[in-house]
Amino acid sequence: MITGEKRKVLFQKKDKLAVAEQAIAAQEQARAAAVRDEDEVFYEELLEFAVSLANKLQACGAETYRVEETINRIVAAYGVERVDAFVIPSCIMASLETDDGRIITKIRRLKSGETMLDGIERFTALSRKICAEKPGMQEARRLLRETEKKVCRYPLWIYYLSAFFIGAGFGIFFGGGILEALAAGISCMAIGASLRFMGKLHANTFFTSFVCSFILGLVANVLTAVGFCKNADIAVIGAIMLLVPGFLFTNSLRDVIYGDTMSGLNRLVQVLIIAVALAFGTSSGVSLARYIFPNIAAGMAPIDHPLYIQCIAGLMGTLGFGLMFNMHGRGIPFALLGSIISWPVCVLAMRLGLAEPVAYLLGAAASSFYAEIMARIRKFPATSYLMCALVPLIPGSGIYYTMDFIRRGMLQEAYDKGMATAAIAGSMAVGVLLVSTGFRMWSVWKNNRKPKVKA
Repeated sequence: MITGEKRKVLFQKKDKLAVAEQAIAAQEQARAAAVRDEDEVFYEELLEFAVSLANKLQACGAETYRVEETINRIVAAYGVERVDAFVIPSCIMASLETDDGRIITKIRRLKSGETMLDGIERFTALSRKICAEKPGMQEARRLLRETEKKVCRYPLWIYYLSAFFIGAGFGIFFGGGILEALAAGISCMAIGASLRFMGKLHANTFFTSFVCSFILGLVANVLTAVGFCKNADIAVIGAIMLLVPGFLFTNSLRDVIYGDTMSGLNRLVQVLIIAVALAFGTSSGVSLARYIFPNIAAGMAPIDHPLYIQCIAGLMGTLGFGLMFNMHGRGIPFALLGSIISWPVCVLAMRLGLAEPVAYLLGAAASSFYAEIMARIRKFPATSYLMCALVPLIPGSGIYYTMDFIRRGMLQEAYDKGMATAAIAGSMAVGVLLVSTGFRMWSVWKNNRKPKVKA
Protein backbone atom coordinates (compact mmCIF):
# COMPACT_ATOMS: atom_id res chain seq x y z
CA MET A 1 0.00 0.00 0.00
CA ILE A 2 1.31 3.41 -1.08
CA THR A 3 1.29 5.84 1.76
CA GLY A 4 0.72 9.55 1.33
CA GLU A 5 4.40 10.24 1.81
CA LYS A 6 5.39 7.82 -0.95
CA ARG A 7 2.70 9.18 -3.28
CA LYS A 8 4.04 12.67 -2.74
CA VAL A 9 7.59 11.58 -3.58
CA LEU A 10 6.31 9.77 -6.69
CA PHE A 11 4.47 12.86 -7.93
CA GLN A 12 7.58 14.96 -7.34
CA LYS A 13 9.65 12.54 -9.44
CA LYS A 14 7.06 12.66 -12.22
CA ASP A 15 7.09 16.45 -12.11
CA LYS A 16 10.88 16.53 -12.28
CA LEU A 17 10.82 14.06 -15.18
CA ALA A 18 8.27 16.18 -17.03
CA VAL A 19 10.31 19.29 -16.41
CA ALA A 20 13.44 17.50 -17.68
CA GLU A 21 11.59 16.30 -20.77
CA GLN A 22 10.35 19.81 -21.42
CA ALA A 23 13.88 21.16 -21.01
CA ILE A 24 15.25 18.55 -23.42
CA ALA A 25 12.51 19.35 -25.93
CA ALA A 26 13.25 23.05 -25.59
CA GLN A 27 16.94 22.40 -26.14
CA GLU A 28 16.20 20.32 -29.23
CA GLN A 29 13.94 23.04 -30.55
CA ALA A 30 16.63 25.64 -29.86
CA ARG A 31 19.24 23.51 -31.62
CA ALA A 32 16.91 22.97 -34.57
CA ALA A 33 16.20 26.69 -34.70
CA ALA A 34 19.91 27.42 -34.50
CA VAL A 35 20.56 24.96 -37.33
CA ARG A 36 17.81 26.56 -39.39
CA ASP A 37 19.20 30.01 -38.68
CA GLU A 38 22.70 28.81 -39.50
CA ASP A 39 21.47 27.22 -42.73
CA GLU A 40 19.59 30.37 -43.65
CA VAL A 41 22.68 32.49 -43.01
CA PHE A 42 24.74 30.07 -45.10
CA TYR A 43 22.26 30.19 -47.99
CA GLU A 44 22.17 33.99 -47.79
CA GLU A 45 25.97 34.21 -47.79
CA LEU A 46 26.31 31.66 -50.59
CA LEU A 47 23.92 33.45 -52.92
CA GLU A 48 25.39 36.84 -52.00
CA PHE A 49 28.90 35.61 -52.83
CA ALA A 50 27.82 34.02 -56.13
CA VAL A 51 26.03 37.20 -57.21
CA SER A 52 28.97 39.38 -56.13
CA LEU A 53 31.43 37.32 -58.19
CA ALA A 54 29.06 37.33 -61.16
CA ASN A 55 28.70 41.09 -60.82
CA LYS A 56 32.48 41.49 -61.01
CA LEU A 57 32.50 39.44 -64.20
CA GLN A 58 29.66 41.48 -65.64
CA ALA A 59 31.45 44.74 -64.84
CA CYS A 60 34.48 43.45 -66.77
CA GLY A 61 32.37 42.83 -69.87
CA ALA A 62 31.78 39.07 -69.62
CA GLU A 63 29.10 37.47 -71.78
CA THR A 64 25.58 36.97 -70.44
CA TYR A 65 25.80 33.18 -70.42
CA ARG A 66 29.12 33.27 -68.53
CA VAL A 67 27.63 35.46 -65.79
CA GLU A 68 24.59 33.19 -65.41
CA GLU A 69 26.67 30.01 -65.42
CA THR A 70 28.96 31.41 -62.74
CA ILE A 71 26.02 31.79 -60.35
CA ASN A 72 24.57 28.40 -61.21
CA ARG A 73 27.83 26.50 -60.86
CA ILE A 74 28.93 28.08 -57.58
CA VAL A 75 25.57 27.52 -55.88
CA ALA A 76 25.29 23.98 -57.25
CA ALA A 77 28.84 23.18 -56.06
CA TYR A 78 27.65 23.61 -52.45
CA GLY A 79 24.84 21.12 -52.88
CA VAL A 80 21.91 23.41 -53.67
CA GLU A 81 19.87 21.77 -56.40
CA ARG A 82 17.45 24.57 -57.29
CA VAL A 83 18.98 27.84 -58.44
CA ASP A 84 17.82 30.33 -61.07
CA ALA A 85 19.74 33.26 -62.54
CA PHE A 86 18.51 35.91 -64.96
CA VAL A 87 20.99 38.43 -66.34
CA ILE A 88 20.67 41.44 -68.60
CA PRO A 89 23.54 43.88 -69.27
CA SER A 90 22.62 46.18 -66.38
CA CYS A 91 21.12 43.82 -63.80
CA ILE A 92 21.52 40.41 -62.14
CA MET A 93 18.61 38.57 -60.51
CA ALA A 94 19.24 35.24 -58.80
CA SER A 95 17.35 33.00 -56.40
CA LEU A 96 17.78 29.63 -54.74
CA GLU A 97 15.46 27.24 -52.94
CA THR A 98 16.54 25.81 -49.58
CA ASP A 99 15.94 22.23 -48.42
CA ASP A 100 12.83 23.28 -46.49
CA GLY A 101 11.35 25.14 -49.48
CA ARG A 102 12.26 28.72 -48.60
CA ILE A 103 13.19 31.06 -51.49
CA ILE A 104 16.12 33.46 -51.15
CA THR A 105 16.55 36.13 -53.82
CA LYS A 106 19.29 38.65 -54.61
CA ILE A 107 19.25 41.51 -57.12
CA ARG A 108 22.34 43.46 -58.16
CA ARG A 109 22.34 46.55 -60.39
CA LEU A 110 25.30 47.37 -62.61
CA LYS A 111 25.59 51.11 -63.18
CA SER A 112 28.77 51.16 -65.23
CA GLY A 113 31.43 48.83 -66.53
CA GLU A 114 34.26 48.48 -69.00
CA THR A 115 35.92 45.70 -70.94
CA MET A 116 38.63 44.21 -68.70
CA LEU A 117 39.96 41.00 -70.22
CA ASP A 118 42.37 40.45 -67.33
CA GLY A 119 39.45 40.73 -64.91
CA ILE A 120 37.39 38.18 -66.88
CA GLU A 121 40.26 35.70 -66.79
CA ARG A 122 40.99 36.17 -63.08
CA PHE A 123 37.38 36.05 -61.89
CA THR A 124 36.64 33.03 -64.09
CA ALA A 125 39.67 31.26 -62.62
CA LEU A 126 38.41 32.10 -59.12
CA SER A 127 34.99 30.68 -59.98
CA ARG A 128 36.58 27.40 -61.03
CA LYS A 129 38.67 27.31 -57.85
CA ILE A 130 35.63 27.91 -55.64
CA CYS A 131 33.68 25.12 -57.37
CA ALA A 132 36.60 22.70 -57.01
CA GLU A 133 37.65 23.45 -53.42
CA LYS A 134 34.35 24.66 -51.86
CA PRO A 135 35.91 26.86 -49.16
CA GLY A 136 33.90 28.50 -46.39
CA MET A 137 32.15 31.73 -47.23
CA GLN A 138 34.54 33.83 -45.18
CA GLU A 139 37.49 32.36 -47.07
CA ALA A 140 35.66 32.72 -50.40
CA ARG A 141 35.05 36.41 -49.75
CA ARG A 142 38.72 36.86 -48.88
CA LEU A 143 39.72 35.22 -52.16
CA LEU A 144 37.33 37.50 -54.04
CA ARG A 145 38.86 40.61 -52.44
CA GLU A 146 42.37 39.41 -53.25
CA THR A 147 41.43 38.63 -56.85
CA GLU A 148 39.89 42.07 -57.29
CA LYS A 149 43.13 43.67 -56.11
CA LYS A 150 45.16 41.60 -58.58
CA VAL A 151 43.23 42.79 -61.66
CA CYS A 152 45.80 44.77 -63.63
CA ARG A 153 45.37 48.12 -65.34
CA TYR A 154 47.88 49.63 -67.70
CA PRO A 155 49.26 53.12 -66.99
CA LEU A 156 47.91 56.16 -68.80
CA TRP A 157 50.63 56.28 -71.44
CA ILE A 158 49.81 52.73 -72.48
CA TYR A 159 46.17 53.79 -72.83
CA TYR A 160 47.06 56.54 -75.30
CA LEU A 161 49.58 54.33 -77.09
CA SER A 162 46.91 51.68 -77.55
CA ALA A 163 44.53 54.31 -78.96
CA PHE A 164 47.22 55.37 -81.42
CA PHE A 165 47.82 51.75 -82.46
CA ILE A 166 44.11 51.27 -83.15
CA GLY A 167 43.88 54.33 -85.39
CA ALA A 168 47.20 53.85 -87.16
CA GLY A 169 46.73 50.14 -87.72
CA PHE A 170 43.26 50.45 -89.19
CA GLY A 171 44.19 53.56 -91.12
CA ILE A 172 46.48 51.32 -93.19
CA PHE A 173 44.10 48.35 -93.01
CA PHE A 174 41.34 50.31 -94.75
CA GLY A 175 43.55 51.57 -97.56
CA GLY A 176 45.43 54.55 -96.22
CA GLY A 177 49.07 55.47 -96.46
CA ILE A 178 51.51 56.36 -93.68
CA LEU A 179 50.16 59.90 -93.34
CA GLU A 180 46.55 58.71 -93.14
CA ALA A 181 47.61 56.18 -90.50
CA LEU A 182 49.29 58.91 -88.45
CA ALA A 183 46.23 61.16 -88.78
CA ALA A 184 43.96 58.32 -87.67
CA GLY A 185 46.27 57.57 -84.75
CA ILE A 186 46.28 61.21 -83.62
CA SER A 187 42.49 61.36 -83.96
CA CYS A 188 42.19 58.20 -81.87
CA MET A 189 44.32 59.73 -79.12
CA ALA A 190 41.99 62.74 -79.12
CA ILE A 191 39.05 60.34 -78.80
CA GLY A 192 40.78 58.56 -75.93
CA ALA A 193 41.23 61.83 -74.05
CA SER A 194 37.57 62.68 -74.66
CA LEU A 195 36.43 59.27 -73.42
CA ARG A 196 38.36 59.69 -70.19
CA PHE A 197 37.02 63.20 -69.66
CA MET A 198 33.43 62.14 -70.33
CA GLY A 199 33.88 59.20 -67.97
CA LYS A 200 34.98 61.47 -65.14
CA LEU A 201 31.85 63.57 -65.68
CA HIS A 202 29.65 60.42 -65.75
CA ALA A 203 28.19 61.45 -69.11
CA ASN A 204 25.64 59.12 -70.66
CA THR A 205 26.43 56.88 -73.63
CA PHE A 206 24.68 59.01 -76.24
CA PHE A 207 26.38 62.26 -75.25
CA THR A 208 29.80 60.60 -74.91
CA SER A 209 29.52 59.00 -78.35
CA PHE A 210 28.33 62.27 -79.88
CA VAL A 211 31.16 64.36 -78.42
CA CYS A 212 33.87 61.82 -79.27
CA SER A 213 32.68 61.32 -82.84
CA PHE A 214 32.37 65.10 -83.31
CA ILE A 215 35.98 65.55 -82.20
CA LEU A 216 37.03 62.68 -84.47
CA GLY A 217 35.40 64.15 -87.57
CA LEU A 218 36.76 67.62 -86.81
CA VAL A 219 40.36 66.57 -86.07
CA ALA A 220 40.71 64.21 -89.04
CA ASN A 221 39.39 66.79 -91.51
CA VAL A 222 41.44 69.63 -90.03
CA LEU A 223 44.58 67.50 -90.39
CA THR A 224 43.64 66.92 -94.02
CA ALA A 225 42.93 70.63 -94.58
CA VAL A 226 46.38 71.67 -93.33
CA GLY A 227 48.02 69.12 -95.62
CA PHE A 228 49.03 66.55 -93.02
CA CYS A 229 47.30 63.75 -94.94
CA LYS A 230 45.45 63.34 -98.24
CA ASN A 231 42.29 61.38 -97.41
CA ALA A 232 40.17 62.45 -94.46
CA ASP A 233 37.68 59.63 -94.98
CA ILE A 234 40.28 56.92 -94.39
CA ALA A 235 41.61 58.76 -91.33
CA VAL A 236 38.07 58.90 -89.94
CA ILE A 237 37.39 55.22 -90.74
CA GLY A 238 40.59 54.12 -89.03
CA ALA A 239 39.90 56.20 -85.91
CA ILE A 240 36.20 55.43 -85.68
CA MET A 241 37.04 51.77 -85.02
CA LEU A 242 37.59 52.84 -81.43
CA LEU A 243 33.97 53.99 -81.19
CA VAL A 244 31.95 51.65 -83.40
CA PRO A 245 29.86 49.21 -81.34
CA GLY A 246 31.01 46.23 -83.38
CA PHE A 247 31.49 43.89 -80.43
CA LEU A 248 28.26 45.10 -78.85
CA PHE A 249 26.27 44.54 -82.05
CA THR A 250 27.70 41.07 -82.62
CA ASN A 251 27.11 40.09 -78.98
CA SER A 252 23.54 41.37 -79.11
CA LEU A 253 22.79 39.13 -82.07
CA ARG A 254 24.55 36.23 -80.37
CA ASP A 255 22.37 36.69 -77.30
CA VAL A 256 19.19 36.77 -79.37
CA ILE A 257 20.15 33.68 -81.37
CA TYR A 258 21.33 31.87 -78.23
CA GLY A 259 17.98 32.52 -76.52
CA ASP A 260 18.90 35.40 -74.18
CA THR A 261 16.34 37.61 -75.91
CA MET A 262 16.03 40.30 -73.25
CA SER A 263 19.79 40.69 -72.98
CA GLY A 264 20.15 40.77 -76.76
CA LEU A 265 17.44 43.39 -77.22
CA ASN A 266 18.95 45.48 -74.43
CA ARG A 267 22.34 45.45 -76.16
CA LEU A 268 20.73 46.11 -79.54
CA VAL A 269 19.05 49.25 -78.19
CA GLN A 270 22.45 50.41 -76.93
CA VAL A 271 23.89 49.78 -80.40
CA LEU A 272 21.19 51.89 -82.02
CA ILE A 273 21.72 54.72 -79.53
CA ILE A 274 25.47 54.72 -80.16
CA ALA A 275 24.99 54.49 -83.93
CA VAL A 276 22.68 57.51 -83.96
CA ALA A 277 25.11 59.48 -81.79
CA LEU A 278 28.03 58.56 -84.06
CA ALA A 279 26.06 59.56 -87.15
CA PHE A 280 25.15 62.98 -85.75
CA GLY A 281 28.52 63.58 -84.11
CA THR A 282 30.70 62.60 -87.07
CA SER A 283 28.49 64.48 -89.53
CA SER A 284 28.61 67.60 -87.36
CA GLY A 285 32.38 67.44 -86.99
CA VAL A 286 32.96 66.87 -90.70
CA SER A 287 30.48 69.60 -91.68
CA LEU A 288 32.10 72.13 -89.32
CA ALA A 289 35.60 71.32 -90.59
CA ARG A 290 34.52 71.65 -94.20
CA TYR A 291 32.70 74.90 -93.44
CA ILE A 292 35.88 76.31 -91.94
CA PHE A 293 38.07 74.80 -94.68
CA PRO A 294 35.87 74.64 -97.79
CA ASN A 295 38.76 73.56 -100.00
CA ILE A 296 39.27 70.12 -98.41
CA ALA A 297 39.92 67.80 -101.34
CA ALA A 298 37.97 64.61 -101.89
CA GLY A 299 41.21 62.72 -101.34
CA MET A 300 43.04 59.93 -103.05
CA ALA A 301 41.48 56.54 -103.69
CA PRO A 302 42.12 53.87 -101.03
CA ILE A 303 45.27 51.82 -101.57
CA ASP A 304 44.76 48.12 -102.28
CA HIS A 305 47.40 46.81 -99.90
CA PRO A 306 48.65 43.22 -100.25
CA LEU A 307 47.14 40.70 -97.85
CA TYR A 308 50.26 40.48 -95.69
CA ILE A 309 50.23 44.28 -95.20
CA GLN A 310 46.56 44.10 -94.21
CA CYS A 311 47.35 41.33 -91.72
CA ILE A 312 50.20 43.31 -90.15
CA ALA A 313 48.04 46.44 -89.94
CA GLY A 314 45.14 44.42 -88.48
CA LEU A 315 47.56 42.89 -85.96
CA MET A 316 48.65 46.39 -84.92
CA GLY A 317 45.07 47.53 -84.45
CA THR A 318 44.25 44.33 -82.55
CA LEU A 319 47.20 44.94 -80.23
CA GLY A 320 45.77 48.38 -79.53
CA PHE A 321 42.41 46.90 -78.57
CA GLY A 322 44.09 44.24 -76.45
CA LEU A 323 46.05 46.85 -74.49
CA MET A 324 43.02 49.13 -74.16
CA PHE A 325 40.96 46.20 -72.86
CA ASN A 326 43.70 45.47 -70.28
CA MET A 327 44.80 42.12 -71.61
CA HIS A 328 47.82 40.88 -69.66
CA GLY A 329 50.07 37.87 -69.39
CA ARG A 330 51.83 35.41 -71.65
CA GLY A 331 48.62 34.77 -73.59
CA ILE A 332 48.85 38.09 -75.49
CA PRO A 333 50.77 36.66 -78.49
CA PHE A 334 48.32 33.76 -78.75
CA ALA A 335 45.36 36.14 -78.64
CA LEU A 336 46.88 38.37 -81.32
CA LEU A 337 47.52 35.36 -83.54
CA GLY A 338 43.77 34.97 -83.97
CA SER A 339 43.59 38.22 -85.98
CA ILE A 340 46.07 36.79 -88.50
CA ILE A 341 43.82 33.75 -88.89
CA SER A 342 40.38 35.35 -89.23
CA TRP A 343 41.07 37.98 -91.90
CA PRO A 344 42.91 35.72 -94.41
CA VAL A 345 40.06 33.18 -94.13
CA CYS A 346 37.55 35.93 -94.93
CA VAL A 347 39.59 37.32 -97.84
CA LEU A 348 40.22 33.86 -99.29
CA ALA A 349 36.49 33.09 -99.17
CA MET A 350 35.66 36.32 -101.04
CA ARG A 351 38.34 35.60 -103.65
CA LEU A 352 36.73 32.21 -104.20
CA GLY A 353 33.55 34.03 -105.18
CA LEU A 354 31.53 33.61 -101.99
CA ALA A 355 29.16 36.38 -100.92
CA GLU A 356 30.49 38.89 -98.42
CA PRO A 357 28.25 37.79 -95.52
CA VAL A 358 29.24 34.14 -96.09
CA ALA A 359 32.92 35.09 -96.13
CA TYR A 360 32.57 36.96 -92.84
CA LEU A 361 30.67 34.01 -91.37
CA LEU A 362 33.58 31.70 -92.22
CA GLY A 363 36.08 34.20 -90.82
CA ALA A 364 34.12 34.50 -87.58
CA ALA A 365 33.75 30.71 -87.38
CA ALA A 366 37.53 30.35 -87.77
CA SER A 367 38.00 32.93 -85.00
CA SER A 368 35.63 31.10 -82.69
CA PHE A 369 37.23 27.72 -83.42
CA TYR A 370 40.69 29.12 -82.64
CA ALA A 371 39.41 30.79 -79.45
CA GLU A 372 37.76 27.59 -78.19
CA ILE A 373 40.87 25.53 -78.87
CA MET A 374 43.17 28.03 -77.12
CA ALA A 375 40.79 28.30 -74.17
CA ARG A 376 41.05 24.55 -73.59
CA ILE A 377 44.80 24.42 -74.11
CA ARG A 378 45.62 27.32 -71.79
CA LYS A 379 42.66 26.92 -69.37
CA PHE A 380 41.49 30.50 -69.85
CA PRO A 381 38.15 31.92 -71.05
CA ALA A 382 37.69 32.00 -74.82
CA THR A 383 36.61 35.67 -74.60
CA SER A 384 40.09 37.19 -74.90
CA TYR A 385 41.05 35.10 -77.91
CA LEU A 386 37.69 35.59 -79.60
CA MET A 387 37.56 39.38 -79.21
CA CYS A 388 41.06 39.81 -80.60
CA ALA A 389 40.41 37.45 -83.51
CA LEU A 390 37.21 39.29 -84.45
CA VAL A 391 38.77 42.79 -84.48
CA PRO A 392 39.79 42.81 -88.19
CA LEU A 393 36.30 41.65 -89.16
CA ILE A 394 34.49 44.58 -87.53
CA PRO A 395 32.80 46.42 -90.44
CA GLY A 396 34.11 49.87 -89.54
CA SER A 397 34.13 51.15 -93.12
CA GLY A 398 30.53 50.05 -93.64
CA ILE A 399 29.41 51.91 -90.55
CA TYR A 400 31.28 55.06 -91.58
CA TYR A 401 29.98 55.14 -95.15
CA THR A 402 26.44 54.54 -93.89
CA MET A 403 26.77 57.63 -91.69
CA ASP A 404 28.43 59.59 -94.50
CA PHE A 405 25.56 58.81 -96.88
CA ILE A 406 23.11 60.01 -94.23
CA ARG A 407 25.11 63.22 -93.83
CA ARG A 408 24.93 63.88 -97.56
CA GLY A 409 21.22 63.08 -97.76
CA MET A 410 21.72 59.90 -99.82
CA LEU A 411 19.16 57.88 -97.91
CA GLN A 412 18.80 54.97 -100.34
CA GLU A 413 22.55 54.44 -100.43
CA ALA A 414 22.66 54.73 -96.66
CA TYR A 415 19.93 52.10 -96.35
CA ASP A 416 21.70 49.71 -98.72
CA LYS A 417 25.05 50.14 -96.99
CA GLY A 418 23.50 49.86 -93.54
CA MET A 419 21.68 46.63 -94.43
CA ALA A 420 24.87 45.16 -95.90
CA THR A 421 26.78 46.08 -92.73
CA ALA A 422 24.07 44.57 -90.55
CA ALA A 423 24.18 41.39 -92.65
CA ILE A 424 27.92 41.15 -92.07
CA ALA A 425 27.55 41.60 -88.29
CA GLY A 426 24.74 39.05 -88.21
CA SER A 427 26.82 36.56 -90.18
CA MET A 428 29.68 37.01 -87.74
CA ALA A 429 27.35 36.32 -84.83
CA VAL A 430 26.04 33.16 -86.49
CA GLY A 431 29.57 31.95 -87.24
CA VAL A 432 30.69 32.45 -83.65
CA LEU A 433 27.54 30.87 -82.25
CA LEU A 434 27.68 27.77 -84.42
CA VAL A 435 31.21 26.91 -83.35
CA SER A 436 30.82 27.82 -79.66
CA THR A 437 27.55 25.86 -79.43
CA GLY A 438 29.21 22.85 -81.07
CA PHE A 439 32.02 22.92 -78.51
CA ARG A 440 29.60 23.24 -75.61
CA MET A 441 27.52 20.33 -76.88
CA TRP A 442 30.67 18.26 -77.23
CA SER A 443 31.65 19.10 -73.64
CA VAL A 444 28.22 18.01 -72.37
CA TRP A 445 28.40 14.78 -74.38
CA LYS A 446 31.90 14.06 -73.04
CA ASN A 447 30.83 14.69 -69.44
CA ASN A 448 27.78 12.44 -69.84
CA ARG A 449 30.00 9.61 -71.03
CA LYS A 450 32.08 9.65 -67.85
CA PRO A 451 31.20 6.72 -65.56
CA LYS A 452 29.36 7.80 -62.45
CA VAL A 453 31.08 6.93 -59.17
CA LYS A 454 28.79 5.01 -56.83
CA ALA A 455 28.65 6.22 -53.27
